Amino acid sequence: MYVKNNCRLGFYVRRDSWRLDRHAKVVEIQWVEDGKMIKGNPPYFGGFKNPPGHPREGKIMGPRLVTLQADWLDGGKMVSDCGVNYSWTQVYPNEI
Repeated sequence: MYVKNNCRLGFYVRRDSWRLDRHAKVVEIQWVEDGKMIKGNPPYFGGFKNPPGHPREGKIMGPRLVTLQADWLDGGKMVSDCGVNYSWTQVYPNEI
């Protein structure tokens, strides 16, 4: 979805387990700089290895963490490690 949005954060998503009237704004994706293409091979852009000096040096990193923001979330934010699965849909709040 990030790539589809011209490599820009700030788009809205809904998880299939949420009520239909709930959505959240994607405000951060781990290891991604807003406006820049994600490094790696689509569609999952994975395969990064932990850098030298890291406790898991040389091992494949897990999924990127995605930070979501919405008034209805506890503390207004949520961090998810399942941003690359099919339980998410992009939504357009002005059309909800």
